[in-house]
Amino acid sequence: MPDLIPGAPAAVAAALDRLKDELTAAAGRNLAGLILYGGLARGRFRPGKSDINVIVLLHDASAGALAAIAPALTTARRAAGVDPLLLTPAEVARAADAFPTKFLDIKHHHIVLAGTDPFAGLEVSRERIRLRVEQELHNLLLRLRHGYIALGTDAVMLTQAMARVARPLALGLQALLQLAGKAAPDRSADIFEAAVAAFGLEREPLARLAELRQNMQPTGDVAALYQGVLAAVARAADTADQMKEPRP
Repeated sequence: MPDLIPGAPAAVAAALDRLKDELTAAAGRNLAGLILYGGLARGRFRPGKSDINVIVLLHDASAGALAAIAPALTTARRAAGVDPLLLTPAEVARAADAFPTKFLDIKHHHIVLAGTDPFAGLEVSRERIRLRVEQELHNLLLRLRHGYIALGTDAVMLTQAMARVARPLALGLQALLQLAGKAAPDRSADIFEAAVAAFGLEREPLARLAELRQNMQPTGDVAALYQGVLAAVARAADTADQMKEPRP
């Protein structure tokens, strides 16, 4: 297992190895696969902060089948913070239709620990991705507008609100870059820089937002930064809408 997951701490690799063995023993042939995704699969794992995200594929995901594997998953959660997503193989494509950006990201960054790879042939339509990104960006925009009214001039609270939207915004812009046929980096700061070049977003608010995600201390004119981030999200949401495919 350690060789399969580069950069995994020994304790995490051991917990995943134990989970694989215990799931195999508890589920038997009902276990279709165990897939690692998220920060650890991306090589961006932060000990003590990152969850260990896994997909557990079961041919039968009824209550009885879940009860059989619950002890193994509880042990893994307590030992290493393992957070499972439980699906049947047939549900993967349907879940990708409902959550296209999430499952497209998993498709690009996952490690099969056991069983089959349900993402090998997974296809998600461009319009479903665009629509989901537009929804997510509009959600961020509404949250930021609400925060601007609710939080007033409290620099600490405004800083925390911006920090919470930094990574979701980066992921939305990353998806827009992919839809536009542009190179889509993985680091938030690089995504923001690429989005500035591709979509004409203002550079300074996004550069400061990337720094803010690493350092939660409010610096400079926080209200002005909030306004700049708000404008950038509004522009990104408009960009997503403009990518809508024309009706036949």
